[in-house]
Amino acid sequence: MLLPLRARMSLSPPIVELDSVTKRFGDDSRSPAILDGLTFRAAPGEFISLIGASGCGKSTVLRLIAGLTAPTSGRILVENAPACTTPANRAFLFQDATLLPWLTVRANAELLLKLRGVPSTARRERALRLLELARIAHLADRHPRQLSGGEKMRVSLARALTLEPSLLLLDEPFAALDELTREHLNEELLALRERSRWTAFFVTHSVAEAVFLSTRILILSAGRIAHDLPVDLPYPRTATTREQPAFHALVSQISRLLRTAAGSSRGHEAVPSSTR
Repeated sequence: MLLPLRARMSLSPPIVELDSVTKRFGDDSRSPAILDGLTFRAAPGEFISLIGASGCGKSTVLRLIAGLTAPTSGRILVENAPACTTPANRAFLFQDATLLPWLTVRANAELLLKLRGVPSTARRERALRLLELARIAHLADRHPRQLSGGEKMRVSLARALTLEPSLLLLDEPFAALDELTREHLNEELLALRERSRWTAFFVTHSVAEAVFLSTRILILSAGRIAHDLPVDLPYPRTATTREQPAFHALVSQISRLLRTAAGSSRGHEAVPSSTR
C-alpha cells in the first residue's frame, strides 16, 4: 500500500538540517539575536512555507540555508554537508525578478547556465524548455522592459529552474504582484514542481498563499519556531482548492495561530524589518 506523501517524506533522510542555530547581528554575544536556537529537519520533496511578523527571521533562514551567511552558532547541513561549503544544487528566487535589462528573455533564462560553462546549444535548449513550461516561450526575444510584472517573475523562475535544483529558496517572489496574477503563478509553480519534485522553502506574508502551496508551514516568532504545522490538502491543487471548506478552515486556524505568535513576541527586542 502506498503511504501518504507526508509519511513517505518522513522516511527519507533530511535534505536540510538546522541544529540549535542562532544568528546575531554582530559577533558580541550581547548583540540581538535574529534567530535563537532554531532546530528543524526538511525531507526531500517538502514544500515548507515560513510565515511570521516582519523581523522574525524568515529571510535570514533562507540566507543561512543558501550559504549566503553563516550562523553565529549551531549547525546547518544541506544534503548532508555544511551549508556554507557544500556544492549542493540550490537556486534562489527573490522578490525582485533581477533580470538584466540589456538581455532578451532567452538570454536572461540562459544566464546561470552560461556562468556555469554549459555549452551554448545545451543551455539554449534547456532555457527554451523551461520558458515553454513557464508559458512565456513566445516572449523569448523581448527585453524585460517589454514585460509585465508577472511575466518578469516567470522568466526569473524559469532561469532558476534551468539549474535543475534539488532545493529552491523563494523569498516573497510574488509579493509585488496583483492578487489574480499571484494566484495564477502559485498554480504554475506547483505545476512545475510536479515535474521535478524539488524541495522548496517559501517566505510569504500571505497565510492563504502558504496554505495553497505547502506541505508544511513554520510560524516564526522572535527568532524561534512557534508552530510547525502540516498542510494535508491533497495535490494537485488548483483554483478550486481555494473554494474548499478545508482550505478556508486551515487559513482561519493558521491566521489565529499567527496572531497569537505575533502577540507573544511583543516585548522582545525589536529587529530590523530587513531580516524579515
